[in-house]
Amino acid sequence: MVSPQQAILVLGRFERLLLAMAAKPRRSAEPPPLLIELLEPRGADGPAYEAYPFAYFVQSSRGRPMYSIAHSISDQEVAALRGVVSRTSEGLDPADVIPLTFVRLIGVLSQAAATSLGGFMSGGHTKALAELCAYEAVGLSRILALAKDEHVTEFYTDSDASPLYLDHSVSGRLETSISLTERERAALQTHSDTFSGYSLDFRNPSIKNDFDVSGAKLRVSIDLEPISVNRFALDVRRLNLTSMSLDRLVEMGAIGADSAAILVAWLEAGGNVTIIGETGTGKTTLLNALDEMVNPRLRRVYIEDAVETRDLLALGYHQLKLKVDPFDRSGARERTKELEIVKVLHRSPDIVVLSEIQSEEHSRAFFHSLSAGARGMQTFHATTVEQALRRWTTAHHVSQESLLDLGLLVQMSRPDRLGSRRMVHRICQLVQQQGTLRVRDAFVRDREGSLRKISEVSVPDLGIESAWSRFQDRAREVERSLVPARPLAQ
Repeated sequence: MVSPQQAILVLGRFERLLLAMAAKPRRSAEPPPLLIELLEPRGADGPAYEAYPFAYFVQSSRGRPMYSIAHSISDQEVAALRGVVSRTSEGLDPADVIPLTFVRLIGVLSQAAATSLGGFMSGGHTKALAELCAYEAVGLSRILALAKDEHVTEFYTDSDASPLYLDHSVSGRLETSISLTERERAALQTHSDTFSGYSLDFRNPSIKNDFDVSGAKLRVSIDLEPISVNRFALDVRRLNLTSMSLDRLVEMGAIGADSAAILVAWLEAGGNVTIIGETGTGKTTLLNALDEMVNPRLRRVYIEDAVETRDLLALGYHQLKLKVDPFDRSGARERTKELEIVKVLHRSPDIVVLSEIQSEEHSRAFFHSLSAGARGMQTFHATTVEQALRRWTTAHHVSQESLLDLGLLVQMSRPDRLGSRRMVHRICQLVQQQGTLRVRDAFVRDREGSLRKISEVSVPDLGIESAWSRFQDRAREVERSLVPARPLAQ
């Protein structure tokens, strides 16, 4: 039963959705074309991989790697789907979409579309086509196509007239000929605005929001005028990338079995690991792989502005996940990352897992928690360990004494910025020698590309000899469990 207050709230927010969904031009009584009709029908030739009703191609055009999408729907089915989408949009009742969430909206539309499809669709594809109709109704069917390709890790457009380009987990940076229509841009803005709790306007021309699109968790970032010189910019990042286990990373040559084992044993012994690297170097991939390998009985507390860590509850892991505001907004200070970091010890964590440490406020709270005994994993954006240390001490005003609490520092790299390979370049720790802070390498990648051990890690916090022996035993146990490093052919 819907209360009057709920109805007023939902109708107010729903009005924008209905206006956006009704914005399709109606020049005749015939249902309008579908957005997927902008894609080519699937032909018989050419290498492709599929996620029905879409097929994906990576080919070369004029020496440039190109990505394209086709659909596998017949002309007869397309004509039928036009009518289904039209009836589904017109029949939507706001009272059916309470609570008003994006997932709920898509679910209601999919159910209505499935009913309308009836039994005329063959081949057992009714569910997939009903989902397609729901995304057509909200103007995001081509976003659905990109979301269903698990190899697409991130896609971008730099203006309202530029085609999309993307990062592919196998092929690296790819170009496309896909340009978003005015309706698609408006739909992205409307849904980001409606479901984020914040409004896009001249004073707030940037917005971030997370969407679950056919099981893919997408972080959508939009910039409009006046901050976007070319009127519209979009960055959509897949947050739930297909998880890579630690042994898979070892097999790929991204990290060695011995160095991976040291990181796991270090975390289980109560040490801290900071993963440093530029955007797209695999920081979160390594963090998730380590998280999955560390003893599941340890209580983990996560503080993230975008949920990029794996949900391991069903596997018996102890996980408390907290999501904070991705923007530092006035009037919304009760859910900031820095406040939750400061409060984290009240939640009795064995391991604290943070998303990226970005601002001076984040750093201040982070080093405060380290000094109070909180340990775990976090990421930090910098090209090298030395650059990260300079940023902390110079830009974020962190004392050199506080830096000693960082534990092990892992430097990630991406040898080819347009390629797909990511790897651990270096593992080191900070030590104090004659009153001077120095970086001591434990593992470094040599010119042949192998991650080689340079020195033993120093574990002063373990204290007694028996604890050091347990650390070494656990490292050896983990190393034996990992697949021996067999770098893939380059």
